Amino acid sequence: MTKIITFATRPNLIYPLQSLIYTVLRDLEVTLIEKLLNFSDSLVYTLLMFIGEFFAGLIVFLYQKKFVDKSIFKVDVPDKYMNLELIKAKNGVRTVDKIPKMIFILFCCGFYDFIQFLLSNEHKFINVSRSINSRLRGLLIIFDALFYYFFLRLPKLRHQIFCLIIIGSCLLIVIGTEFIFQEINIFLSYGRFALVFILSFFGQFCSALIDFNEKYLFEFNNMNPFYALLFQGIFGFFFSCIYSIFNSPFKELKEFKKNKTTSELIILIFCFIIYIILSGLKNLFRVSTTKIFTPMTTTSLDYILNPIYFIVYFSLGEDFMYKNKRNYPHFFINLFIGLIISFFSLVFNEFLILFFCNLDKDTYLQISKRSTQDKNYIKLKYLNKSGNVDNSDDNSNSSLSRSSLSNE
Repeated sequence: MTKIITFATRPNLIYPLQSLIYTVLRDLEVTLIEKLLNFSDSLVYTLLMFIGEFFAGLIVFLYQKKFVDKSIFKVDVPDKYMNLELIKAKNGVRTVDKIPKMIFILFCCGFYDFIQFLLSNEHKFINVSRSINSRLRGLLIIFDALFYYFFLRLPKLRHQIFCLIIIGSCLLIVIGTEFIFQEINIFLSYGRFALVFILSFFGQFCSALIDFNEKYLFEFNNMNPFYALLFQGIFGFFFSCIYSIFNSPFKELKEFKKNKTTSELIILIFCFIIYIILSGLKNLFRVSTTKIFTPMTTTSLDYILNPIYFIVYFSLGEDFMYKNKRNYPHFFINLFIGLIISFFSLVFNEFLILFFCNLDKDTYLQISKRSTQDKNYIKLKYLNKSGNVDNSDDNSNSSLSRSSLSNE
């Protein structure tokens, strides 16, 4: 029986999985703080997130300076990176940009990170669905892919194009149903609701710019991802402090201190420390995933949590409501679409392989199989009369194998 679909494991999958775990833990902590302590302020979390990025990058920076002794921007290429074999160029490390330009790119990343993190909490100030940004996160997969293909000039594969068409079609349905099911009243007009979508689109676009610039620095300038995280934390904290001058987060903290007990304040501060740690760990594994895989890998794994979040929010009566009643059609449409996008995002990143319409041809799994077959064929071809492989042709065999992979 011909199989239609299979699950394919990938090397170093532990890195995106750990990024996913720390994302879930951080979201859970924010929810508990909101429910148990009745505290919610996006700007405070923005400051804490950048502090976490800074200290996470700094700790790894100090470790590498002590035990590895690498410079910040130009490093020697090791034989392995996180269990992956690396091929060294004859001329050593190749960089396409000078240090001032790399710093400027990181400065822009810090600004984009500040904007998207601030906008991701915009729904708290407008009476809209709390999961609206999560449901539109499929846009980030599309934006990342477009930057990846057209600016980094990386190949467009058949199964990835197919998945992007499906994901884009599903997002159009999501947007259309939102205008149908949204409760429009004097507090929320159609114009203001459209503004929510514009802000969400812009936030996703800023996230894609971060992913694109990080991948560019990692691949074309061989920048250490942990150093990049350190500088992003510094620049993002700088922008957050400037914004705090006009919209201070300390008003909410003073109000909390006035209305709550000392023990509750201590618990809140402890939760903030945990948030900093979780943010640092999440972003450490995020940049590692971007370095090893692609930006779309982290984005896709983040998205597959959406169906679970939808069920939890709907069960608690916190989302998909209309006139204080559960809106079952709205919920089931979004749950179904969320499952479809999650499925095809896994296909896009080759965690699931589809064996029809030649969608499996360019996947990691099939290329690996063809590589093994090519190597075996070449070894048989160059067997000498004694039955041993002619070692003098090893280099040419390896080149042939890599060439066949590229052509495939």
